[in-house]
Parts: sequence; C-alpha cells; structure tokens
Amino acid sequence: MNDDSEFLIGGDELFFVSRFEDHFKFMVNDYIPNTAKPIAIFMSCSKHKPFYKSPYRRVFYAMLNKNLQIRDISQIYTISEPAIIVPEELDDTNVSKYDFPPDQMKEKGRKVFIERLTEVLPKLILAHKVSFYVLPKHHRGIFEKALEKIVEKHPRNKTLIEKIAVNVKYLPPLTYNIPKAKEGIKQYLENYKIHE
Repeated sequence: MNDDSEFLIGGDELFFVSRFEDHFKFMVNDYIPNTAKPIAIFMSCSKHKPFYKSPYRRVFYAMLNKNLQIRDISQIYTISEPAIIVPEELDDTNVSKYDFPPDQMKEKGRKVFIERLTEVLPKLILAHKVSFYVLPKHHRGIFEKALEKIVEKHPRNKTLIEKIAVNVKYLPPLTYNIPKAKEGIKQYLENYKIHE
C-alpha cells in the first residue's frame, strides 16, 4: 500500500506507517532546528489540517504577533500522534494528513509516543534559548513523561538537564486562560532578556 499522500484514519497502528516512521527518523537524524529563533513553542495537534489553519492556532499566532511581537523569533513545533513532532515548516506536508483521535491511543501507542519524543526533544530543547509547552492535559502528560525520561537517560549532560530545569516552561493552553499564557510568556522573556 502506498500511503504517501493518502489521508489516514486510525489509532496506534499509525505510529508504524512508513510515512510517520520516516518522518521520525528524519527528525532524529537529519532535521536541523532553526537556532536563529531563540523561542521554541510546543503546541498540540488539532483536528484541522494543516495545523496552522485551526482557529486555535490563528488566535495563538495573533497573540504572538500583535500582543507579544515575538512571532518572527518563535519556532512552532506540533506534538502529534502519530508524527511525534512536526516543525511548522513541515505542517503542510503528508505528515499532517491523518486523523488520530486521542481516545484511540492505547498503552502501546502511548509508550511509543513517549519513547520517540524522548529521542527527538533533546536536540530541539538545546537549539533554542527557551521552550514553552502550551499543551492540554493529554499531550502535557506525554511531554512531561518524555522530559523525565530524558533526564534519566542523560544524567551526565549537565547542559541539557539544566536547560530542562530552567528554560522549559509549561503554560496553559489559550482556550483555558489567554491572559495567563500571554503574561507567562511576557514575564519569562523579560526575566531572561530573550529579545537581546
């Protein structure tokens, strides 16, 4: 079966479709993060594809652009089952052509998701000065478990461990509290002089 352009619908089995396995390998081995953008923002995938067209993203991007004026220095990454992480520049490719409702993910899929995220995240966290993860409960739990596993897996990498402890911050999704998310980003950036 050629799955390259087909819109796929499913659950845990999608993690093992060649398109998503190839994307994961690309992210681990060949993807080069844009270090010119000091801010990484990890967001949840959405039912709307490509992700940037979702109403939620439009509100979020407007906040980054108009209220905080940091859109041009922010790299957006989408946390996605089954693609694991999709950088914004790959948002409109075949790795966003799927429907995988979160309630379809079972224990096996969750384990694969965490393991693969654990492999990809260190490179991305180290590439940016600060990382915000603006994720709902489902993806937040997976993301934080991956962070724990990274710390366990790399106990001697002091730069990575310190960066996770100090420069990786959770913020509530905008649908929960827009002012709180905005103020959280603003305060952190002022404290760490990201604009300089």
